[in-house]
Amino acid sequence: MNTGDNSKLVDNPSQPFDVTKLIPQIVQECCFDNGDESWGAAATQDLSYCSSLLTRIQAVTYASSLKAVFHGDAGVATLGDILQNFLSSNKRVLRLCLSDVSYEFFAREILANVIGRKLLTLARLEQFRQKPLLVIVDEAHNFLGKRVGSEDHSVKLDAFEMIAKEGRKYGLNICLTTQRPRDITEGVLSQIGTLLVHRLTNDRDRDVVERACGEIDKSAASFLPSLKQGEVALVGVDFPIPMTIQIAQPIYPPESDSPGYRKVWTK
Repeated sequence: MNTGDNSKLVDNPSQPFDVTKLIPQIVQECCFDNGDESWGAAATQDLSYCSSLLTRIQAVTYASSLKAVFHGDAGVATLGDILQNFLSSNKRVLRLCLSDVSYEFFAREILANVIGRKLLTLARLEQFRQKPLLVIVDEAHNFLGKRVGSEDHSVKLDAFEMIAKEGRKYGLNICLTTQRPRDITEGVLSQIGTLLVHRLTNDRDRDVVERACGEIDKSAASFLPSLKQGEVALVGVDFPIPMTIQIAQPIYPPESDSPGYRKVWTK
C-alpha cells in the first residue's frame, strides 16, 4: 500500500477506526524524529504538551453516558447495521428514539447528525432513487444549526440542513417538526414545500413563517394566534391560499398533559 492509498483511507469519513487506540497512538507520536541515538525515543516535553488533550479524550471515551458508543457489547447490533437492515428490507417504518442518549458532550446532537450524514451519503450513492425515503425529525430545533466544540475550534452539525437543501433530488426527503420555528434557519425553511402551522403566539415565530413562504400575507397570518387545539393551517405551493383543517384525535394519545396541580393541591 502506497502513501496515496493511506491518504484516501484517512480522508474517507466512512472509514472505520477504533477511537480507544487514539491515546496510545498520540503517545507513540510524541517521539524524537531525528538524531542517531535519540531517534524513536519518547519526547517527554512533547508528551507534556499533549497531556490536557489526552485527559479530554479519556474523559469522553470512558464517560458512563457514552459507554455504549465506545465500549459496546459485541453481541448488540450497531446503529449502522440497524439502518442498513431496514433499508434493505420491505419494512416501511423505522423509529429511532434518542431519549436515553445523554446530553453530555453533545452526544445526542452528534448522534443525530451521524444518522443524517449516513443517510445523505447513501443518497448521494443513488440508494434512494428507486425507493424514496422520508426522514421525520422531531424537535428539529435541537439538531439544526448547532455547533459543537470550543471557542477556538467548532464543528457545525449540518447533516439535516444538507438533506433539506439537496436530498430531494436523490429521493431523500425530510419532514421537520418543531415548537420553535425561529430556531430553524431561514435557508432550511425556504426549502420546505409545505408547512403545517399550529397555533403561534410568538411574533418572531410568525415572522419566520411569513418569510419562509410567500403564499401567506399579513392578513392570512393574523389568524395563526387564534387557531384552536388540534387545528392547523396548511401553507405551501400546492395551496393557492392557506387553509385550515382539524386534526382528529389520535387513537393512542401521547402522554403530554401537564401535571394536575389543582387536583393535587386541593386535597
